[in-house]
Amino acid sequence: MPPELIAAIEAIQSLPGIGRRSAMRIAFELIKAGPLKTRHFTNAIEQLSSGVSTCERCGAYVSSRTGDDKTFCSFCDSPRRSVSSLCVVENPWDIYAVENTGEFTGLYHVIGGVLSPLDGIGPDELGMPRLAERVRSAGVSEVIVATNPSVEGNATGHYIADLLKPAGVKVTRIATGLALGQMLDFAETQAISQSLRARIEL
Repeated sequence: MPPELIAAIEAIQSLPGIGRRSAMRIAFELIKAGPLKTRHFTNAIEQLSSGVSTCERCGAYVSSRTGDDKTFCSFCDSPRRSVSSLCVVENPWDIYAVENTGEFTGLYHVIGGVLSPLDGIGPDELGMPRLAERVRSAGVSEVIVATNPSVEGNATGHYIADLLKPAGVKVTRIATGLALGQMLDFAETQAISQSLRARIEL
């Protein structure tokens, strides 16, 4: 096998969720596609690191090529989104999993993980004070915790409830439809939709 092909397979295989066989198939498809399509593909990948950043307000992915001093996402900038409800997720890509359900019309807030004291991840590392300030200043009446259904995700949800409920904010948690330990971005849209509708108050 040519060293260039081996290098490409190893690079593709380094991506999460892609095994050796899948990496080989992708590499073969890129060869078959020809130089023009392969160049288009590699250019698009290269632009990810320089062309995509995160929203200053919520943490969602946004193009960093707008040229504006402040870079807000389409959710935060939309006048059609409800400012009274805020959906808290672990990662930026979780936003799209929730958005695909069509069930939620409020705003989002990315905390960047879950509480994990053994790994040195506490409230400050997740920006909990910033979340509390955003909820207070924006007049949010309900916060929906959409962290992954894991022990750490549940603990993070309860921490958020303890943080916000004294201020009169309703804090709910997505419920049935997601099994314990299931990752949000791998869940079926229908399961997430059901979880949003059947959320429980914390």
